[in-house]
Amino acid sequence: MRRQKTSYIIVAGIILFSFHAAPFVSPQNASRPEMQGTYFTETGCNHCDSFLYIQKPRLEETYGIHIALETHDILSTKGYELCVEMLEQRGLKFTVFPVLFIGSNVYRGSNAIEENMPKEIEYFLSHGSYMPTIRQTDQSALAAKNSNAAFAASALPTIFAGLLDGINPCAFSTMLFFLSFMALKRKDQRSLLWVGLAFIVSVFIAYFLIGLGLLGALRKYLSENRFSIYINIFISAIAAIFAVLNVRDAIAASRGRAFDSVLQMPTFFKQLNHRFIRYFNQLPLYILGAAISGFLVSFIELACTGQIYLPTLAYMNQSMRSSKSILLLLMYNLAFILPLSLVFVLFFFGLRHEKIRHWYGSHLALVRLLSAVFFVALAVLVWAS
Repeated sequence: MRRQKTSYIIVAGIILFSFHAAPFVSPQNASRPEMQGTYFTETGCNHCDSFLYIQKPRLEETYGIHIALETHDILSTKGYELCVEMLEQRGLKFTVFPVLFIGSNVYRGSNAIEENMPKEIEYFLSHGSYMPTIRQTDQSALAAKNSNAAFAASALPTIFAGLLDGINPCAFSTMLFFLSFMALKRKDQRSLLWVGLAFIVSVFIAYFLIGLGLLGALRKYLSENRFSIYINIFISAIAAIFAVLNVRDAIAASRGRAFDSVLQMPTFFKQLNHRFIRYFNQLPLYILGAAISGFLVSFIELACTGQIYLPTLAYMNQSMRSSKSILLLLMYNLAFILPLSLVFVLFFFGLRHEKIRHWYGSHLALVRLLSAVFFVALAVLVWAS
């Protein structure tokens, strides 16, 4: 009896394994004509995913055909080398992604793919073979032009976000405390210059490294399963929330109740920031101390300045995910330290930090309103990227 029961279990296991191991073939797809191609995409790229998961199923449904694509990530070493090799075999150069190889043709860039795929399908259904090779004389120039236009469109919001983040109350309050502390130290002008430069450069490096790490995390954990539409929804929702909160804080600031702001650094982090600046400026090597304090303070400030930085990084990840995303990150951080650098220059040439603090306080409501406008724009732009 036990032996018979064991046999049943083994047979059942073999059947289950067979069902699991066998590739699933949709009966609907099995009865349809099939076109085969190779698609070089970028994981999480809006335009790439749009074709793969929205336009391709729509084309299959419209024409009653199955499009079987072998996909490769263009940012992987293997994927990039294979794409370059396949292009070179056709006398072409890599200019832009996504890239679709279908029959004897190659289409580079989302516009070229969307425009030509219906033609390819219609020819295939009419003739039973793939469309003849199309001359690709101007496609490289057009692809490069589209890529540059996309980069320019992404650069403007990124720079604006960096400037806004630089005048964010969280960053500005730390900056003013640092200036007031340097004023109390009463160092000579040369020493003051080196201390200020050390602080500013270390803030830039820290924020750039943070952004670099977060961009990598966004790509690996949020985009690897083609969740771009959900990321867009998330960015839009977060941006809408921050827009409302900034309007609320702008109203509070206009009524002289800036201390009642929702979007401000928690008291504990403020005290920790000040403690770092005081401690490291007591070091004999005060320039090194300023650099270390700037680096550490940047990580603490992220708890508050992240309200702009994180959504913008997600926008970069969606809109320009290539080597150019690093350039966007560089531009953001240069814009971020610009207000800090300007205030330091004014302080260096004699403007008292109390006057800077008073001027900033009188314009705080405007800063909040500009931040609200930025978040509204970001909530919309992420869908256009």
